[in-house]
Amino acid sequence: MRPACLLFALAALGPAAARPDPPGYTAARGGTVRLPADAKATVLVFFGHDCPMSNAYAPELARLHAEYAPKGVAFALVYADADLTPAAAKTHAEAYKFPFPAVLDPALALARKVGATVKPEAAVLSPKGELLYRGRIDDINADFGKRRAAPTRRELKAALDDVLAGRPVAVARAAAIGCDIDFPHAPK
Repeated sequence: MRPACLLFALAALGPAAARPDPPGYTAARGGTVRLPADAKATVLVFFGHDCPMSNAYAPELARLHAEYAPKGVAFALVYADADLTPAAAKTHAEAYKFPFPAVLDPALALARKVGATVKPEAAVLSPKGELLYRGRIDDINADFGKRRAAPTRRELKAALDDVLAGRPVAVARAAAIGCDIDFPHAPK
C-alpha cells in the first residue's frame, strides 16, 4: 500500500475489470482521498456526525483499523449527511481522532451504490469493487436504547476474517441499528 497517497478508487464500486483512477472524494480534513488500489478489502463505514450511535463506535473502528490495516485492509469513514459542511466534518473527524480517511458524501451517491441506509453501517468491498458485506459493525446495540455491555456477535470482523482467508463471507448482510440516512425524496 502507498501510505502517503491513499487512493480512494470509488469507481470500483460498480462492476469493473480494472480500477480506474477517478477523481477522489472530498476529504473531511481537506484535500482528496483515494484508497490504495492494492488493498485486499476496503471497508466503508457510513457515519453520522450527530448520531450518538455512530459516535459511540469511534473506539471500535479505531481498534478494527489497528487490527486489519496491517493485513492490507483499507478503511474510510463516509459522512452520509447531505448538509454537513467540510468545516464541521473536519472538526468532527479530528475530535474523534479517526486513524483513517474520512470523506463527505453530500449527494449520498456512495450510500446509494452500496445500499447503506443507516448510520453507522459498514460495507466491505473486494479489490474489484464487489460488495461482500453490508451491515452492522457488531450487535452491541440490541435495539434503540438497548445497549449490551459487550457485543455477542462481531459481523464486520467476521466478514474481514472470511475475506482475508479467501472464504466467501458467511454472513453477507446484517441489519444495522442506528440513525437513518436521510435520502432526499424524488420530485413528484
